[in-house]
Amino acid sequence: MRAYLSISICSILMAMLLLPATEVRADDVELLRELNALPTIAVSDRTKSYRLFFDGAANLTPLPSRFEGGIQPGMINPRMSGWSELSNWAEANVHMASAIKEASERPVFGLPYGANNVPSTYRNNNFYAAVGGDVELDRIHFPYLKTLRRAHIYAVTEVYRRMEANQVDEAFDLIVANLFFLRQICDREFIEEKEFGISELLDMLETTRDVFFTYRERISANQYRHLAVTEIPFLRPDRNALFMPEADRIVARAIFDQVFDDRGQPIVEEFKRIFASIQSRDQPLTRFGAVRQWDRVAHVHDSLDASLQRLRLVYDDWWRRWRVQEYDPVIESVPTEFERTNPVRSAAVLFALKDIQNLFMLRRQLIAEVNATGMAAGICGYYKTYNTWPRDQRRLYAAHCRKSSDIDPYDRNMRTFLFIYPSSSHTLDTPYGRLRIPAQMSILYSRGEEGGDGRASQHTSDGVEGDIVFWPPVRAMAREQGLLN
Repeated sequence: MRAYLSISICSILMAMLLLPATEVRADDVELLRELNALPTIAVSDRTKSYRLFFDGAANLTPLPSRFEGGIQPGMINPRMSGWSELSNWAEANVHMASAIKEASERPVFGLPYGANNVPSTYRNNNFYAAVGGDVELDRIHFPYLKTLRRAHIYAVTEVYRRMEANQVDEAFDLIVANLFFLRQICDREFIEEKEFGISELLDMLETTRDVFFTYRERISANQYRHLAVTEIPFLRPDRNALFMPEADRIVARAIFDQVFDDRGQPIVEEFKRIFASIQSRDQPLTRFGAVRQWDRVAHVHDSLDASLQRLRLVYDDWWRRWRVQEYDPVIESVPTEFERTNPVRSAAVLFALKDIQNLFMLRRQLIAEVNATGMAAGICGYYKTYNTWPRDQRRLYAAHCRKSSDIDPYDRNMRTFLFIYPSSSHTLDTPYGRLRIPAQMSILYSRGEEGGDGRASQHTSDGVEGDIVFWPPVRAMAREQGLLN
């Protein structure tokens, strides 16, 4: 039986990594009350931006028919096929730029959880975050994220349209507004929401550097300096400003209320019903096997008190790791409480939560992107001032960017980004193919997750292999050299 349980739990843990949603009771008013009491929700309506944003999004027309299936924001540029249609669509929806700008001036997004906690007009447009059965659904999901994605597509398109029309100030206004609006989404309380917000913000930062590079002859030194000094550094994705999500912990406790009886012992039928349903949702044919697995797990599972204690230990450990300095030697030397959790006796804890290791990596990547985008603006400001690229980053401080931007979060000692000023053409291997960086062009790069210095010979977006090259922007150069259509 022990071997059977081991195999079963391995399959369960594999499945949990793929599941974005969790079952909760339709009538669990207390759960919604607790979720909406979280600090980013329980604030004055005057500080919330979601109404300003959704009121604008309600009038955002559908994408042109050729893009109905969707388009990745990173693929948008004036050289793309269908650009004229997309550009005309953006121009016809100019009100959305105003909505994004107004929303960005509020401190929090503030959308409450529960479909019944927003106006009916919002529900009709899928502008809500559904928790469990409160809209006759069996899981948590976030329909409003699709609207955020469409608005992001709009913002990127409109930025390029304005740059093509030489409306540089107006384009920069929208860049800043969209950056700070997306930063609000990074403060949402569910892991899925936070990962979405960070991913969208990462894309917008890369688009910003693409714009810096592509239109460098149209942008002034003062415009670059304004972004480098007074805007980008205040995105602040650091551990003191970007907080760990709390909602998944609250939902996990609500699940425990359903699957344990009054004596704190597992309810076998509820274990089978809830966890087997979650596990097999995307693969219905596996439900029978999942029911058998959870039947066996329920008979050996820890009590409610022990499960709640394990849940607290896991979250307290995550909080410590989230708040301490990166690469703390004491913390790093100890396995996480999530990793130390018994996969049989505490299976409900593991399955009710999602390991947030990916979120730690995304946060590190976001810090690097914010810092590097400020540095890229400084590099461009130097270029516009002296008509040559800087030989090292020390020439940028104070006059062109903040020195505090020159910190590589992938460096274990928090040193500066790496910098090359090649005397001859430099070769860079990228996911798009091999790029040639001209001689005497500044190259700003990070060690990435791998942690080593590859001399900017290979680029990946997270540096798991090779380095992360931030300047010149890889995507823009790939388009310029015909590697990306």
